[in-house]
Amino acid sequence: MLNAQVFKKRHFLMMFFLMVIFFAVYSLSKLSPLEQSIVHEQAVNTQTNIFITEASAGATTDFSYRYYLYDSSKTVKDFKKVLSNDYSPFLITSDPNALIKVENGVIYLNVKGKIFSFNNLPAYNYNNSIYTVPVVITAKPY
Repeated sequence: MLNAQVFKKRHFLMMFFLMVIFFAVYSLSKLSPLEQSIVHEQAVNTQTNIFITEASAGATTDFSYRYYLYDSSKTVKDFKKVLSNDYSPFLITSDPNALIKVENGVIYLNVKGKIFSFNNLPAYNYNNSIYTVPVVITAKPY
């Protein structure tokens, strides 16, 4: 029994192929088909801008519109870079014209359509401090 083989080669190969398959599935699950393009940018105050992006997950899905707050001292290129790192929007909606105005540091929204996600106290990072911006929203189904 001292010369008995513990693992047969086919068992080792089977385990190796299973590990490769699991790694491939895991790697593919991390790829996001979501594509975003900036459709609007506006200053909210001296420290932050609001960015609106049009997002599409493919040919069979409708567009969604995502509203972000971002540090105004950084560039649009920096904003696009954080989008790929799962930067969170404060509003995701089906309405492309939800932004009514920005006045005195307050964002006014009027959504006519679906709201998929909304955070009523959106925050942003400016010089390693977290600030919030008040949002006034009116929503109608259609």
